[in-house]
Amino acid sequence: MEGMERYQISGRQFFFIIFAAVVSLIIFSLPTQLIPEVKQDLWLSMVIGVLIDIYVAYILYWLGRKYAGQSLVQYSRTVLGPIGKVFGLIFVLFFFLVILSTMWLFCKFLSTALLPKAPAMLFSITMTLVVSWAAYLGLESIARMTQIISVIILIASLLLILFSIQELRLDYLLPQLENGVAPAIKAAKYPASWFGICIVMGMLMPHLINPKQALKLKVSAVLLGALVMTVTFLCSLALLGPYLASRIDFPIYYFSRTLRVTFFERIDVLMLLIYISGAFITFSALYFAASEGAAQLFGSRSHRGWVLGSSIIVVAVPLLPASNNASFAALYFDKLFPLLGLLIEGGFTTLIFAVALIRHYVERGK
Repeated sequence: MEGMERYQISGRQFFFIIFAAVVSLIIFSLPTQLIPEVKQDLWLSMVIGVLIDIYVAYILYWLGRKYAGQSLVQYSRTVLGPIGKVFGLIFVLFFFLVILSTMWLFCKFLSTALLPKAPAMLFSITMTLVVSWAAYLGLESIARMTQIISVIILIASLLLILFSIQELRLDYLLPQLENGVAPAIKAAKYPASWFGICIVMGMLMPHLINPKQALKLKVSAVLLGALVMTVTFLCSLALLGPYLASRIDFPIYYFSRTLRVTFFERIDVLMLLIYISGAFITFSALYFAASEGAAQLFGSRSHRGWVLGSSIIVVAVPLLPASNNASFAALYFDKLFPLLGLLIEGGFTTLIFAVALIRHYVERGK
């Protein structure tokens, strides 16, 4: 990262960034995809998705240790030569695509479930201003906020689960594997593609004070996030029932709205706290990773110009023609995004790893 500002984050901060990303990315996107496909067997799809993510995490860890101090964008070129710059560009564009996709989901949720009379642009402008400022300040600022916000997310998630226990109907979770394991295996592409967005690890690892901890921290964060969300998904099924949960857009939000506790009637406030605060951390981290990757790719001295330039596009997400096309949105999130995600997160990283491994053994043999 010669010529660019150097940021450093602790292992705890790295852990909480990944944890917040996992929770906020899947809390509303994944149930809509997963519950209609596999209903009460979603736990198996989540397990397979986590295993795929661990595989990708090991690849990124090995590459990050082999090419210490270089990011995913940088060692793509080191390993693959000039064509590696194309791979680096694809990773940067993918990060920006994820930002646009999750911003669309964020605006859709707030404008349909929470504030239907408010224009979607209001939400995209507000969130973009906040996260772009955080990304502009740098990774250390994001990491310091993450330590506080992620703890709040974890506590709120556990409270949500705890408050739902007395109202659950466990018979809604039966029978298990009624149609065998094939549907769950097929549906694993959804959690795998969303978990895989944590290839942002490849951009954060050079900033980690002790990179040797990266794999353990990454796997632990994904396991905790996936466990909390899997239990939350199953609780929503056990309360709403698989029939209703599979036919509404935001089953987890409606699950939180049905809960009532004597001293705390608006349980959905916890869900909003989890989602909005988690979205802030995730957007900020992805914004930083995409902007720094673009700066490294094109030789800029700072990521800040890329943050400011890309903000205009992110703000305009609700105005894009595809944003108001329900059939395209369904096709994109159900078919295109999982395919594209797995290709880039798993396929491209595997290719880079394979070439690097061959070069490693060739160098040792000389």
